[in-house]
Amino acid sequence: MASGLIKKYGADPRDIALGLGIKLIMNYEFRKLCGMYIVIKRRRIIILNGNLGQGAFKTALAHEIGHDRLHRDLAANRVVHDVMLYDMSARPEYEANTFAAELLIPDQAVLEFMRDYGYSAEQTAAGLGFDPNLVAIKLMSMRLRGFDVSDDITADSRFLSGSNF
Repeated sequence: MASGLIKKYGADPRDIALGLGIKLIMNYEFRKLCGMYIVIKRRRIIILNGNLGQGAFKTALAHEIGHDRLHRDLAANRVVHDVMLYDMSARPEYEANTFAAELLIPDQAVLEFMRDYGYSAEQTAAGLGFDPNLVAIKLMSMRLRGFDVSDDITADSRFLSGSNF
């Protein structure tokens, strides 16, 4: 699903949101909240914390696009907001995190760092410029799809909580 969006709109989550017709609103009043997704009268809206750094912004936006693609029915006329953001024990959050990892991190890039350079998962995350937790989620996804990649890292279920940015 993520690869189809990349082929159609490019790899930048902003371009993808625009291409999908999702309205993007920045909110500079959020403290701990990274983002939220809502559908009002069939209008899809993502509201993001305007105080996030570039990496966190892309990750949060990709996560919310995941909600649009996977959980639009949950957001109809109510906010899918992630107050204790991105709790991996909640299935929709796990799925949106996995979608974000698939959207943002190419398989080939992970393989290059880990296989070709012998990097650990944390070194790979640093090399790619992503949070180690997002790389851990990517590695879980790759293993499920049959890739033989290291599992020397686990994701903290609260990694996208606003207090970490």
